[in-house]
Amino acid sequence: MMMRRYSIGMALMLAMVLTLGGCKEGSDRRYDEGVSVELAQWRKETIGDLRYALRFSIPEQRSEAVEGEASIRFTLAQRQEVVLDFRESAERIHEVRVNGVVCDYAFANEHIIVPRRYTHKGDNCVEIAFTAGEQSLNRNEEYLYTLLVPDRARTVFPCFEQPNLKAEFTLELEVPEAWEAVSNTEVKTMQVEEGRKLITFKPTEPLSTYLFSFVAGKLQRAEYQDGERTIVAYHREVDERKVAQLEVIFEQVASSLHWLEEYTGIAYPFAKYSLIILPGFQYGGMEHTGATLYNDTRMFLSEYPTLDEELSRTELIAHETAHMWFGDYVTMAWFDDVWTKEVFANYFAARITEPLFPEVNHELNSIKNYTASALSEDRTAGTNAIRQQLDNLRNAGLIYGNIIYNKAPVMMNKLVEIMGEEAFREGIHEYLTTFAYGNATWDDLIAILDARSDEDLKAFSEVWVNRKGMPHIAFAEREGVLEIVQRDPLERSLVWPQRFAITFVGDGWERVEEVDLSVERVTMPIPEGTQLILPNTDGRGYGLFIPTVETMAWLLAHWHEVGDDTARQSLLMTLHENYQAGLLGAEAWLQALLEGLPSERNELVASTLCGYLGEPLREVGTAEVEALLWQWSEEHALASCRLQLMRSLIANARAPKTIAQLYAVWEQKSHPTLSERDYTNLAYELALHMPERHEAILDAQRARIVNPDRIREFDFVAQAVKPDTAVMDSVFAALLKAENRRIEPWAEKALTYLNHPLREEYAVKYIRPGLEAMQEVQRTGDIFFPKKWARALLRYHRSDEARREVEAFFAAHPDYPELLKSKILQSCEL
Repeated sequence: MMMRRYSIGMALMLAMVLTLGGCKEGSDRRYDEGVSVELAQWRKETIGDLRYALRFSIPEQRSEAVEGEASIRFTLAQRQEVVLDFRESAERIHEVRVNGVVCDYAFANEHIIVPRRYTHKGDNCVEIAFTAGEQSLNRNEEYLYTLLVPDRARTVFPCFEQPNLKAEFTLELEVPEAWEAVSNTEVKTMQVEEGRKLITFKPTEPLSTYLFSFVAGKLQRAEYQDGERTIVAYHREVDERKVAQLEVIFEQVASSLHWLEEYTGIAYPFAKYSLIILPGFQYGGMEHTGATLYNDTRMFLSEYPTLDEELSRTELIAHETAHMWFGDYVTMAWFDDVWTKEVFANYFAARITEPLFPEVNHELNSIKNYTASALSEDRTAGTNAIRQQLDNLRNAGLIYGNIIYNKAPVMMNKLVEIMGEEAFREGIHEYLTTFAYGNATWDDLIAILDARSDEDLKAFSEVWVNRKGMPHIAFAEREGVLEIVQRDPLERSLVWPQRFAITFVGDGWERVEEVDLSVERVTMPIPEGTQLILPNTDGRGYGLFIPTVETMAWLLAHWHEVGDDTARQSLLMTLHENYQAGLLGAEAWLQALLEGLPSERNELVASTLCGYLGEPLREVGTAEVEALLWQWSEEHALASCRLQLMRSLIANARAPKTIAQLYAVWEQKSHPTLSERDYTNLAYELALHMPERHEAILDAQRARIVNPDRIREFDFVAQAVKPDTAVMDSVFAALLKAENRRIEPWAEKALTYLNHPLREEYAVKYIRPGLEAMQEVQRTGDIFFPKKWARALLRYHRSDEARREVEAFFAAHPDYPELLKSKILQSCEL
């Protein structure tokens, strides 16, 4: 069907829109590219009772287009112009009918603009025939899936793309007969004819566009009965040992649902719960109601998983399930508050996980997961506030990061500590019931919680939520008095109110005291006979803790002698932050890690130790140190530590003897607990270290892989580890094209290997063009990919030449977008 041509009036209107979109101060931002806050506010005020009926015809061949039809019904408060969003070319719009009449519409700045004369006060219907955009269909040879967060529904079909215009969706899919299809609701009807399957799904509950989803392809199906509730899983795994893990996955989904129903007092608020486990999925998971997506490597673990990996899977399941209430049932009004759904998902994920792992120290796990991760971003020049300003939905993906996922739960724990658990729970129940199937802001929630507390939660929120950065908290002894001073490193005189424990240590005794650091400076008497003052021994404090000189010296040599696991983890993290701040040298830090490794018996602390090894190993590691780590990888009392030490050696070893040992392990497949993925990573590293053998290594490793999806991944990534610089340049040039970044985890891995430490000198040439591509990476990639791209590009560069490349890039772009600039600064350790 040919596209309806613009009339002369429409041409004039289009010119006016383009002019307005290019205006500066005082212009009408409603017609800007993306979805401006002004457009979203105007539509929220004028559009109601929104319903989508969507139809897609999906061919078996990925090279053929997906054709679609949309019937969009809504009410208007008055007769007016209507602006829909469609981030595709005009040629993909075949016809627009409004209230049964073929429409002369304008298409400009990613908007379909329907003139006022076609609309009515009250009920309206816009029908659009279109070719679906490819960007967010994630098409593979045998399956596809939509991933529409935060503003990608408009890349697939025309819509009103904003979270506070919730709608009922009905969906009809035409797919190849051999394919399964999954969406937010149950199948209503299914017909098969001439090798094609026509599936109609029941209407959804009110959903934001980013939560609408469907998956179609060659998938395996499994069911689990949880009382009267049936939970269904779809996957593509062929390893029966991994498929057997579905039983644990199902049980943890059911446990998460039960816990949330009991805590909130609200039954699961959607029609069904299905999960789809996919290879190459960009995130850990995505909380589409009735069609939650998961990454296969996070769900199907190796035969010998570490405790970290098991906890991570459970927390991921709990996180996505918590979103059904926090994010799906009640949704943020605008993506500046996207953190509100993520803070609840992570906060409750930790709570849900606790009874499933009763043997684990969950306070320790919390500071390891949330505090450490938040500090890793908060310490950088690219740090940001938990709540960030957002003028246009096209930039919403840049809001995401460790601050909203991990600093926000740290903040929430402090808020609950202030309020009390019971008052907090009552406030959460009121929040959910007040805004059920609707939208809310952080201000709405804090008003509910503030009414249940004697403390000034709004003032607390102003510092912890609305301001960026973290305090530096220094300890000093002055004539028998301990002075604790918090300083704002950004020189705004901010004070972060918080409580934490310190431990005074004497000869054969310890005394734990709580510090209420709600002001800039507090003092307390030092007990007589005190020899050491250990900071933040319960891990509740947040920031850079700078111990006294005497305590720092003791910690470097004796931190591992601290008996309490939580205190030992927290003190280890304190040393790490001082190393990152340049207050400890790499030699001293590496020695401190080596002092503690052989005696550590807590799996989570040992995991932290192994994770901290990489940076100082690359900086000051020696053959002797690698030999010691190899010995411990065979002899350590903890099996998980033995495995993690071997993984650390795979990633960081440089000594010829160690490389030869690793080659023997790979060649003979002799390690008792390495997985197929570990051996694949080892093969990549060996190809880099042994360029003369790279072809034989890669060919042999490819032959070992059985799963066809993983073979495709290997073929993609392996190109990046070949020693020929012409091949390297070709791979990098390919990655600059969006179509070659389609499966983002593969692209990220390839770019990381191109910038491997062994290639640092040569790979400096990639920095500038890689940074120049960042805006295109943001435009075409999913929410986490700009940061991952920047980190893959920069994380291993330490040279002055690399630093000059980054400085030259920013000098050439003085008005570079701040949100995107922060992703580069978060990734750059130059």
